[in-house]
Amino acid sequence: MTFLRKLIYSKNKTRLIIELILLFVLFPLFLAYSKIKIPLMLVLVVFGILIFLFLRFDSSFDKKQFANWKSGKHILKEVLLIFTAAAIIMLGLIYFIDSSRLFFLAKKIPWLLALISIFYPLFSVLPQTLIYRLFFFHRYDSLFKNETLKIILSGLFFSFGHLLYKNILVLGLAFIAGIIFAYHFSKSKSLILSFLEHSLYGVWLFASGLGYFFVSQFVK
Repeated sequence: MTFLRKLIYSKNKTRLIIELILLFVLFPLFLAYSKIKIPLMLVLVVFGILIFLFLRFDSSFDKKQFANWKSGKHILKEVLLIFTAAAIIMLGLIYFIDSSRLFFLAKKIPWLLALISIFYPLFSVLPQTLIYRLFFFHRYDSLFKNETLKIILSGLFFSFGHLLYKNILVLGLAFIAGIIFAYHFSKSKSLILSFLEHSLYGVWLFASGLGYFFVSQFVK
């Protein structure tokens, strides 16, 4: 058991680099271009559970980060101000791209928007928060000591994780959002704050109409 634990939690530099490439580069490429179609929600839930268990039993991980609201609430005002500005910009984007989709779900299928508001944060946002923030910042800390570099890479990998949508708009928005989420997580080390922030953006994305581009069934 000790040998297995050492193998799983090894922080050998070469091992970490290979692991990083496999998880954050090659696996998204596989999901995007493989003929084997795996439901994205299933992938996120399975990976989310595995990452949670990995961190839960990692003796070097600060378990306070699973909550840490005390630290997160200090930047809540900043988070909400940036979200407000981003929400206005998102409205402008969907109006410019296709005004017919503006508030489409809220006007035409409100029950679906209600379901998305409940289940999207739990089954999509939470796993992504665990993977791209808690796990990434902890696991690869020894590879990237510079905090700014970690924030940028977290944003890049978060964007790359959306490759399966095959849409430059999606990749661009995901990169910007990923940078914002990573920056605030770096300041707070709080899963709760990062989860709430990501949920706000995600739910508003679908409410505003931009969420159309983030639904894999619509990928051409």
